[in-house]
Amino acid sequence: MLDEDFDVEQSQTGRSKLLSGLVKVNRYLLALLIVPAGLIYFWPPFEDQKVALEKLDGLTVQRDSMKARAALMEQKLELIQKDEDYLEAMARDRLHLQKDGEVIVRFEDGNGPVK
Repeated sequence: MLDEDFDVEQSQTGRSKLLSGLVKVNRYLLALLIVPAGLIYFWPPFEDQKVALEKLDGLTVQRDSMKARAALMEQKLELIQKDEDYLEAMARDRLHLQKDGEVIVRFEDGNGPVK
């Protein structure tokens, strides 16, 4: 009877060691699965963020060019409002007018009149 009790205790000890070993393996596997799951979960927002940043860069360039164009237009508006000589020269150029005794010579390249 002592032998049987000893065998039962050894088999229970062996099982407990086996179960504790399996628990440890499960913990490592769980840790190994958490990392890829986190990457899969968080990766798409990073891609969306990259696309959004590229679009932002393009819009920033467009904004800067529009600001430069607006500044040029404001400068022209100021000249039109305050400088009569500029206004006269601009009107004559656009309407193809000339003063008496004045000769206008225009040169053209292949694409139309040179401005």
